[in-house]
Amino acid sequence: MFGLLAGMGTSAEAQDLNVATVNMQEVLMAHPAIQEAQQELQEKQMEMMADLEDMDEEDAAAQQQQMQQELQMLQQDLLESAIAEVEADIEEIAADLGFNVVLNQEGIVSGEEALEAESITDEVMEEFNGEVEMDPQF
Repeated sequence: MFGLLAGMGTSAEAQDLNVATVNMQEVLMAHPAIQEAQQELQEKQMEMMADLEDMDEEDAAAQQQQMQQELQMLQQDLLESAIAEVEADIEEIAADLGFNVVLNQEGIVSGEEALEAESITDEVMEEFNGEVEMDPQF
């Protein structure tokens, strides 16, 4: 992608680029969709643990692996859905601020200044009250 932007240096398209950056890790940790996904996963895990406690040892051992796989699939589905929601929110906020390109701040090795990119992490965090931190185990 950097090569594409560098090759467009003098074109009209490059002049129309308004580039912003965002710290995706920080945004993901605080976004309500991620927090809701984590809560749903924890509730399902507690429900499964209660089910296991009601079983005798033999049945519980047989069901434990299946439940673990089910939890992993649920985690993946919830995370993918939440990330899509986060990305849509970032895109909307960036557009409202006049940016048409948003890059993950963590992925930029160098050249951020040359792009004249502005970080919009604070604006994104403010938009969904990113004051609550999530448990990073999700």
